[in-house]
Order: sequence, then structure tokens, then C-alpha cells
Amino acid sequence: MAKKEFKLGLYAVVSGIVIAVVLAGLTVYAYTTRYTAFKPEKVAVAYVDGIVQNGDGYNAYKNTLLSENKKLKYGDFIRRGYMVCFKNDGEDVKQADFVGTGTEEEQKAIDAVYSKMYDYYVELVKEVGWDDYETFFMSYFSKLKEVRHEVYGDDYLDYEFMFGALEANVVTYGEKLTGAEDLLAADGKTVIREAFDGQYQELYGKDYHFTTSVTSCEELSGDELKAYIAEFKERIAPVASSGEAKAEVFKLEDGEKDKPKSDMVDAYAKLDCSERITGAAKVSLEVKLDDGKLVAIQDVYVVKIGRSWYIDNTNTDSTRLYLGK
Repeated sequence: MAKKEFKLGLYAVVSGIVIAVVLAGLTVYAYTTRYTAFKPEKVAVAYVDGIVQNGDGYNAYKNTLLSENKKLKYGDFIRRGYMVCFKNDGEDVKQADFVGTGTEEEQKAIDAVYSKMYDYYVELVKEVGWDDYETFFMSYFSKLKEVRHEVYGDDYLDYEFMFGALEANVVTYGEKLTGAEDLLAADGKTVIREAFDGQYQELYGKDYHFTTSVTSCEELSGDELKAYIAEFKERIAPVASSGEAKAEVFKLEDGEKDKPKSDMVDAYAKLDCSERITGAAKVSLEVKLDDGKLVAIQDVYVVKIGRSWYIDNTNTDSTRLYLGK
């Protein structure tokens, strides 16, 4: 049996590997969802199943109206709406001396940040929830700024570091639920992380398997559709108009090269897509184990823009889909 090797910075090494896998998966995601979005039932299943299987409210938003605008991708919205408030990566901002050295000291620092932020991430999932993405993102990146200073002793913060921490926490949260196999080093033999069972194995058995299915799909029409669009506009209007005030709070100003204030205002304004909605539907779903035991039920509203359907995240309560303890 290969010798087990545990080193400082193991969390960082593991996180780096799983993030690479996640990013590769997003390429597949972009291809498959191109077809998923054409059917209201399919986009509803993709949304619910993504949360149930891995507790992943972060990537679930790729099925919602947050990713509807083709000129403003989901990641760009996060950068412009939240990360920019805490970004601090100018040429005059000094980083800790060990940054970029690849030394044990740097690995240990990354490990500490990811670990501290994971504890906070779990707290946010429980107390805030992903349905309130506004509070979630603002709270997370504000805390990351504090933890970066605490661990690194500097005030540097760029997009790569912010996404790296968040996505590592998302992956870890999912693995805590589902369990994971042995993770091997590049030599294919050395075990750098042993396999472990997750909360789902404890709750539902070693060989649990979830199946998400649609029980009904009711499309709205006529006066019902008009009323729904009007209600959506009422819900989204306060958020869509909040960019200006938030930019002022964080003292964002446009420069010659970067335009953080305009970008933020524009990002929020684009959330109001009410004039382009041409359809809406209520989809009811259930999640069962192979033995037929019901573990979750969920209603979601989806809306149609162009040829594609999206989860209306302004009218969805996903709390019952987080099945972990």
C-alpha cells in the first residue's frame, strides 16, 4: 500500500485540484444547459437537482435569471456587484513577502484562509441561505477581506483570490455531504486525502441515490401571465435600482481604464428583464430515494425570455433542498 503523505497546505493542494475539475465541468455545463433551458421542466430539474445533490446554491444560480443576460455573465455580475467593493490589487498595494514563492509558508497561509472561510461559509448557508444572494456575497467577501489581513498581514485582494476561496468552499461543502474517494497525488499512488463518508451516507445509507422528477408543470397565460410579470417587476425594481447607492457607499468612481461605478450600476440595472418575459410556469418537483422514500418537495417558478427558460430566483424558496444536518 502506498505511503500516506500529509503536508502543510494539503487543503490548498486539494482545493486547487477540485477547483480545476469544477472549471472543466463548467465547460460541459455551458454546452448542456444550452439545451436544458429550452424546456421549463428541464431547467427546473437542473436547479433543484444541483442543490439537492451537492448543497450547491452557488452554481444553481446558473439556471436562474442572474445568468440570463448574454452580455453580463454570472461571474461578471459577481465581480461587478460584490467583489469590486472589496477588490484591492493596485500596483502600490504590497503583498506578504511569501506570496508567489510556492513555499510551505504560502501553502500554510492558503490553507488557513480556506479553512477559516469554510467555517463562515457554512454559517452563511445556515443563517442567510443562497436565496438571499445579496447578503450572502456581501457578507462572504467582507469576511474574506478580514481573514486575508489576519492571515497574510496584508490588504491585497484580487478577483482570483476571491473566486478561489469561494469555489473551494463550495466544493468542500458538497463533499461533506456526499463523501469522497481517495485523492491521489500526481504519481497516481500517494494518497493525499483518504476517502470519507459524508452526511448523506449517514442519513440515507452508504448507497443512497437521489432522483429528482417533475410532478406537474402549469404554464400561465393571459391575465395570469400579465399579473406575474407585473409582480416580478415589483420584486426586482428595488434591487435593480440599488447600484447607484451601493457604489456611493463604497466610494466607487470611474477612471480612465476601469469604470467600477458604471459597471456596478449597469450590472444591477440589467436584473430587470421584465419587459422581455414572454412566458411563465409553475413547476412542482419531488426528490426520492431509490426505495421511493420522499426526501424533498419543491415548487419553482420559471420564466421564458427568447427561447430559453430560467428559474425566477426572486420567487423561489430553496431552503428545504438543503438536506444536510
